[in-house]
Amino acid sequence: MVNRIPMPADHVPPVPPDDGAGPRENLLAQSSSPYLRQHRFNPVDWRPWGPEAFAEAKRRDVPVLVSIGYSTCHWCHVMAHECFEDPATAAYMNAELVCIKVDREEHPEVDAIYMDAVQALHGHGGWPLNAFTDHQGRPFYALTYVPQRTWHQLIGQLSALWRDDRARIARSATDLVGHLADQEAVPGVIDEAVWIALNQSLVRTYDARNPGYAWNPDKAPKFPASQLLPLMVASRPDWATQAEAVLEAMQDAGIHDRVGGGFHRYSVDKHWRLPHFEKMLYDNAQLMGVYARTAAVRARPDFLRTAINTGDYLLRDMRVLDAAGAFTGYASAEDADDPGGEGSFYAWSPSQLREVLGEADAARLVREWDIMAGHAETGPSGHPEPVLGHIPHPRGTNLEKLAACLPDKPGDVQALRASWEPFYPRLRAARDARPRPGRDDKVLTDQNALALEGFALLARYTGLARFVDATRELAGILRTRQTPGGLLRLPGRPAYITDYGSFVAGMCAAFDLLGNPALITAAEQVADEAITRLRADDGGFHATPAGREDLVRRGREWTDNAWPGGQNALALGLMRLATITGKTRWREVAEGIFAAAANTLREHPAALATLLMAWRNHERGHLSVVVTGAAHDQMTVALLALARKAVDPALAIIPVAACRDQDWTMLEGRRDIAEPLAFVCIGDACLLPAKNTQELTQRLVEARA
Repeated sequence: MVNRIPMPADHVPPVPPDDGAGPRENLLAQSSSPYLRQHRFNPVDWRPWGPEAFAEAKRRDVPVLVSIGYSTCHWCHVMAHECFEDPATAAYMNAELVCIKVDREEHPEVDAIYMDAVQALHGHGGWPLNAFTDHQGRPFYALTYVPQRTWHQLIGQLSALWRDDRARIARSATDLVGHLADQEAVPGVIDEAVWIALNQSLVRTYDARNPGYAWNPDKAPKFPASQLLPLMVASRPDWATQAEAVLEAMQDAGIHDRVGGGFHRYSVDKHWRLPHFEKMLYDNAQLMGVYARTAAVRARPDFLRTAINTGDYLLRDMRVLDAAGAFTGYASAEDADDPGGEGSFYAWSPSQLREVLGEADAARLVREWDIMAGHAETGPSGHPEPVLGHIPHPRGTNLEKLAACLPDKPGDVQALRASWEPFYPRLRAARDARPRPGRDDKVLTDQNALALEGFALLARYTGLARFVDATRELAGILRTRQTPGGLLRLPGRPAYITDYGSFVAGMCAAFDLLGNPALITAAEQVADEAITRLRADDGGFHATPAGREDLVRRGREWTDNAWPGGQNALALGLMRLATITGKTRWREVAEGIFAAAANTLREHPAALATLLMAWRNHERGHLSVVVTGAAHDQMTVALLALARKAVDPALAIIPVAACRDQDWTMLEGRRDIAEPLAFVCIGDACLLPAKNTQELTQRLVEARA
């Protein structure tokens, strides 16, 4: 049982004198993190993560505050305004604590420790994450956002406990660290019963009226199930139907930025209407791939348009350039807040629509997007709240009834959705004149690797050259993160388990589009590095290398989050490597991950959907299309193009002309075949070679059966 320190009694800090000198920069001013730089003028004496801060706390004999967030976090901004920018609060913090600021995206290994602590204490977590620790970094209390007065009271009580009852502090820290360290795996075996457990989880969490998944009776908030949906589309027909309903609900709702493309972080309400307005690279990277593949599986042209608009949003608004104008990757996020208040950048009042589109078209969109008149109000936080009726939300209307009025295609909802597309450029141009939310320009390896896979899928199912080019360009950027000292998460920052896992999986996905064997070489190098640096005795993987004296534990990452868990993504990438190269060692390492995570997967299958997809691929065996013939032969090109439109996520696509020199099993006996042929292989057994696209279509149907 974790020893809990109760919430505080009333306490108000003294007010410091105003010396009239104005704001001074603190030690965060030189940080590379946008989040830390946001706090550089706080009167709090913030320090970056490092041994110097803990040494200073020991010298002064005061506790440490480790305050964690990220630059686009709405409630981080609220707490900063209420507490960290307030001189009285800051003076009190400076007197009683040594205060450390951490960007969770720069230091996911630090965030993981203290997030587990706050979840152990309260059953839930979030950001800002505020952990109070001893001089070894051991947390003895942690919580998320609290208003200013409660924050004052909490500091007062914890400081008093530190001075007067250090034994209680030590007991709480010991209990929490003991809980955090309990991460040993009990190896097990995954079997078919996991599908039954997954179905039971879906039944518990699915909201059929407002399709999506939520874990409470209110069915809100709702988050995009970005790892679960691809698994469902690839599995049982009834699950695929359910996934289609979820994707349609999200696409037609306020969580979807239909004017600019892409999706917001999550929906506050059960209807998907009121979003939390952050736009994250990891969400949009995954969702553009999910929508693109599901469009092919379920014959949904609207899904393909949604995927294209999401990809174009990344290309247009999230590209990061260096000082010389060279592309360096994609930004990690756009803020929830803007100068007009949360969500004002994305809002469309009836009058704003009329100003851009004119009376007739505006009246139409007001009706079809469920737009209503209204005005901004100040919420409990003291900031303007979004106007619910100004957020485009077509699913709030009766689309079937509206489609019945179409002059050309009455009753065709697909045609109704398509008819909105011409409005978007004009609305976007008008919106670009508004003050835009801030952007976090950190280029993270794991998130960009997710974007690499998303662009590769989008290019495969659209055939559009701009997405092929984006895949090739981003693959080149990510390969520069491989250095003699190892894979990097950021310049000068070593990789985390999610960087390894998503890199390997993403390079394999890019190979299926581009056919460049150098991508597989890069993936194998990073996979070998992960095995050397991170593999645990139980067959699973640690989150960081050994020897980190600044961490109170060497963490493990078992479940997916809003992005694939690093170990789970690595298993998926290893299975892809095994299929492409035929090397059994990659399969064996993946099997070690399956064994280590088996019990967790059995208990929480929906939370390990990425790993479950990897295990599905393992159980199905190798599935590949090997295409012979000269690279520029028209039939070779046509066979490859058709193979790349196949929908099975386990399928590897190997062009012999580009890969002839590789020592891959599937190339044996095929390197010298000059005729364009497509060999569809299941494991080591191959169907009759296809000589044209009609025959290849038939072979792919046979393989899926």
